Amino acid sequence: MTAQPIQDWLVGFVADLLAIAPSEVDPTATMEALGVDSATTLVLAGDLGVLLGRTIPPTELLDHPTLAALADHLARQPA
Repeated sequence: MTAQPIQDWLVGFVADLLAIAPSEVDPTATMEALGVDSATTLVLAGDLGVLLGRTIPPTELLDHPTLAALADHLARQPA
């Protein structure tokens, strides 16, 4: 999967979390700035794992703190 569909999914996840339109989510903002806390990080990692068909350690979200950076990183990983 390429970075764009992953980023689109991440933007949708955060938009649902914040009850805002996806167009209002800046994928270059840090997840902390977007309101993603530690509990949400665990849920996000689990849901991403289902989407991508592999385990996503929550530390990957910490290592790549923006939605765009995380999507780029995940797109480069083997399936």
